Amino acid sequence: MAVAKQSPFESVTINLEHDIDEQYQYQPGEIIRGKIVIHLHRSTLVESVYLTITGEGICAWEEEYVGALESKEIYIDASQAIFDAEGLARYLEKGFHQFPFEYRLPDNVPSSFIGKFGSVTYILKAIVQGERQGDTTIATEPFLVMRKYLLPDELSEPLKTKLAKTYFSMCSWGKVNADIHLNRTGFVPGEDICLQAEVQNHSPLRITAIQAGLLMESTYRAQKNIIAYKQIVNKRRDDYELIDGDGRRWQNVRIGIPAYVPESFLEGCDIIDLSYKFQFRIELSSGKELKTEIPITVGANPRGLELPGPERKDDVNIHWTMGPRDLAKQQMEEQREMSAWTIASPEFRDREQVMNPLFRNESEKLSNGDRPHVGNAHNEDSYDEIAPDYPGSKEDTRL
Repeated sequence: MAVAKQSPFESVTINLEHDIDEQYQYQPGEIIRGKIVIHLHRSTLVESVYLTITGEGICAWEEEYVGALESKEIYIDASQAIFDAEGLARYLEKGFHQFPFEYRLPDNVPSSFIGKFGSVTYILKAIVQGERQGDTTIATEPFLVMRKYLLPDELSEPLKTKLAKTYFSMCSWGKVNADIHLNRTGFVPGEDICLQAEVQNHSPLRITAIQAGLLMESTYRAQKNIIAYKQIVNKRRDDYELIDGDGRRWQNVRIGIPAYVPESFLEGCDIIDLSYKFQFRIELSSGKELKTEIPITVGANPRGLELPGPERKDDVNIHWTMGPRDLAKQQMEEQREMSAWTIASPEFRDREQVMNPLFRNESEKLSNGDRPHVGNAHNEDSYDEIAPDYPGSKEDTRL
């Protein structure tokens, strides 16, 4: 009985030069540089090495009377023949072999994002074809794109607002008042919202909790339909009971903007929109609440990622093929018909290795080019959290 030959490929990996906290993060217009590393456990003939880069936005969800809805945008669709023997395979010795590459990102691509009903993702894929039909190995590497969005000067001004409402209970009535002060309304990822607040209870109802948080609302569009989803990005909660005559003061309470949230509006993407709000909520007995929401703008100014100055090489992408008819895609279609594949690396890293919260929870659903999570619409006021709750500095004030 004939025994099938073992594949000569020990591993195929894509190593990128630009590594920040184990996440590959780039700005539009920046050059991606890296190497395809092939590890052979025996000498072999290699016919070709192709590299593709794709960037796409996808929205998908289901509605009761409409069914499945989906929309898609393509931001990058390029490939390059890193090595193509054109019928004359190249002989590679046992060991490691490196094939360098570079690609300049377009200036108008949107930031990476993974949400409830849609995503914007970028992936590099290497395809190595050996001498035999079954000796095809692929490797993939996702990377992040973060746009640099400068905040308008007026968003650096502090903001003050007041809340007041009269409540009735058991033949008595009174007001709940709140004074809220934010240091500003424009932030970049990694900064803190600095909050001062004072709550006074003159009502017959009990105040059961006070909460302040940053909300992210994502809006998805497909086939003239729209669905919105809200989630808590970060919050500070004070489960403290205040009866008539009690007060509570928050001083220098900080609510952090996570380091990896995309900028407001998700510029460059026409099927997904992002907005942020600061919410201050007072919870009262009998299920009542008093709240206000203030628009917050999140910009992006990644320190250390400034693009090179006036010197710009415009011929970086001269060897890349754009569009759906490139050779690498043709090669991929042919290889999909084969019965045996050797997968050198997963579509995404293990979840434990992924530090970016935008890639957490949804990453396994996006492997192998799958669509994002397809879910049903639900109440917009039920929030999902993507950041932990932290204790704050608060004090009682007896009125």
